[in-house]
Amino acid sequence: MHKTLKTYKMFYWTLPCILLFVLSGIFSGCHSAPEETNLLLPVEFSSTPLNLILTSPSVDKLEIRVSGNQKQIEIIKNMNLKYSVDLYTDLVSDPAGEKVHLDPRTYYIPVLKKRIFIPNGVKILSINPSYIMVSLEKKVVESFYVSVPYTGTTAPGYVALSARIEPAIVILTGPESVIGSIKNLKTKPVDLSKVNESFKKKIPVDLKELNTTSEPAIVTVFIPIEKKQIIKTFEDIPLELKNAKKKDSVSPSKITLTIKGSHDMLNRKDLKEKIKVSIDAKGLKPGVYVRSAVVDLPLELIMTDAEPEIFTVKIE
Repeated sequence: MHKTLKTYKMFYWTLPCILLFVLSGIFSGCHSAPEETNLLLPVEFSSTPLNLILTSPSVDKLEIRVSGNQKQIEIIKNMNLKYSVDLYTDLVSDPAGEKVHLDPRTYYIPVLKKRIFIPNGVKILSINPSYIMVSLEKKVVESFYVSVPYTGTTAPGYVALSARIEPAIVILTGPESVIGSIKNLKTKPVDLSKVNESFKKKIPVDLKELNTTSEPAIVTVFIPIEKKQIIKTFEDIPLELKNAKKKDSVSPSKITLTIKGSHDMLNRKDLKEKIKVSIDAKGLKPGVYVRSAVVDLPLELIMTDAEPEIFTVKIE
């Protein structure tokens, strides 16, 4: 009986100690020492005032330092936090609600803690920077002709002519300083490497400056590819005197021709044999005559010069 009573008294005093230990562990877990961490928040801009355009914000991210318990810090790290700047609301602060005219210039907008939505219990310790500098410029709209730059080299014997563009004119919208500095508007380059035939493709307008838009943004270009035209001189081409007797003659008996044509055609090995030069003596009575020659060339070739141009024909 005494042994049982002793065991009961030990259990009676031990149980509260165990409960106190467990509760203190739970309490300490809920009220652990706060942690601190830095977060980067992307800055988004909206509601740009009419006829103005945002050109150069000083920052595109804010750095905030926050504190909270471990679980809260883990949650906030996984949140897609952003900082929104409503340009019109932030810059127009007329308590009477009247319309306020905004001039193109630089403005400083304070960063507000209340715009950063964080879980309860998390504290924002600091924000860097505390102000966002924005520059607003006058928005202008202007039309430009577009040209197409080429890169690469066509297949041997071929050449690219000037591109045809549809539409030939595009409309740019952007800051006055940017639009005013554009002298020649171009598309992205078109690669002509090893090309040997005409082709068509869609290509974007090359807008190297930010905050500038094109309407349309993509144009259709047609690139004409032709056989390369070169000029070549052929010497000592024999002159044929047609419908003549053996004693009849022509002087000089050879001609030099300058011919324009494709690279491939003018470099054919048998081309000289295909060039025919002649004078027809049919119906000529005995005597001496001054005549010009008839030059017969293969298709696609054009004679640009001949030396000599006049020949002496002697009929016996």
